[in-house]
Amino acid sequence: MRLFLLSLALVALGITSPVKGEDFTLPLAGVDQLDVRVWTGDNRGPLFVWILNQYGERPGSERQAERLAAAGATVWQVDLLDSLLLRRDSRTVRSLDGEAVAALLEAAVDSRLGPVVAVGCDRMAAPLLRGLRLWQDRTDDVNAIAGAVLFYPNLYRGTPVAGEDPQLLGIAGATGLPIAVMQPELGVHRQRVNELQDALRGGGSATYTWLIPGMRDYYLQYTEHPDTETFEAFGGPLPPDVRQAQEGTTAQLMAMVRLLAAAPRTARAAALDAAVDASMDTPFGLVERPRTEAPSFDQVDARGERHTLDGSLGRVTLVNFWATWCPPCVHEIPSMNRLAGDYAEDEFAIVSINFKEDADHILAFMDEVQVDFPVLMDLDGSIAAEWSVFAFPSSFLLDREGRIRYSVNTAIEWDTDEIRRVIDRLREEPGERGQGHRPAVRK
Repeated sequence: MRLFLLSLALVALGITSPVKGEDFTLPLAGVDQLDVRVWTGDNRGPLFVWILNQYGERPGSERQAERLAAAGATVWQVDLLDSLLLRRDSRTVRSLDGEAVAALLEAAVDSRLGPVVAVGCDRMAAPLLRGLRLWQDRTDDVNAIAGAVLFYPNLYRGTPVAGEDPQLLGIAGATGLPIAVMQPELGVHRQRVNELQDALRGGGSATYTWLIPGMRDYYLQYTEHPDTETFEAFGGPLPPDVRQAQEGTTAQLMAMVRLLAAAPRTARAAALDAAVDASMDTPFGLVERPRTEAPSFDQVDARGERHTLDGSLGRVTLVNFWATWCPPCVHEIPSMNRLAGDYAEDEFAIVSINFKEDADHILAFMDEVQVDFPVLMDLDGSIAAEWSVFAFPSSFLLDREGRIRYSVNTAIEWDTDEIRRVIDRLREEPGERGQGHRPAVRK
């Protein structure tokens, strides 16, 4: 795949004085409307149609709009969920049909500003691409929009059962306009970016993928005072590398305008399979799985001690994938501590595997939050990929033979009677590798 590791100083920008433009309301069919916020430069640069993230977090996006306007661009920002009075949840976002985005893009073309580039991130990539596809099928000039820029896109039908591979939405393979994917090097879906690029190209889109070195998803939203609780982990003084990446994004976006505008495109988008483009329901909580051998691991923890899967044979083991920036992950740690304290170490153990964070960061976190189990380091995400981890936290309950018996694709309270009954049942099972029957007696 063509993968470019960008320098953060791509081009030298001509800086003008950004102006907060005149916001406007765009009427839609029926009683709906879009509230559009505007930033303008000298009105000679590109027009970025920016679909705000699904959480409604504004400061980072507004700061980027100001930088783009200072570079001469015009920026239209829209919070689709707020304008359409819709719930802020993943299923709602994945179900948006794209009509509102198509109307916004049509208005952008009619404005005579441009080139026009659509921008979105995470799950908002789905309604953005649907809107782009609708616009493409209705226009007589497919060159009127340069293309789209997707930051850390999540174009999946839903969160699968932990340990199963996710399914891409149909729209990923039914877009014919050029697309640039901005994938943080430490992002959750970094290991799946090849699959996404293949799908986009298979649908006729000229696709270009950049790695953002050293960054995690939502690095653009890192701000001193977040708007929403969701971004508390991204609050506080801005680290120098994040500031540099945020400021470098302006140059990257301006350079992409020229790349996308010159890229080939199809006259019409590929056919869209509505069934495959539908959001997928997923069972949450503890889910029983077919008995399969767990992928092996041999890794050191944050304190330098080595752990292997073989070392857990003979006892029931909970393997938990998590990260310190994930609020649900942090929320379930106390209940995991309590659960671990209910059993002798040779009967039940918890092994947690941290996603792409180093020992210093993890140990600093453990100085603030009590963690009563080892934290292994998956620095490159390869262990998570081998276990088919899609979301954080994801957990797997192994029997004494090292086989996956249950999995969980979200945060839960672990010290419940239901969970203890499952663990005790697994402890009582006769072993096949020399371990005998163990009575269900806890501390």
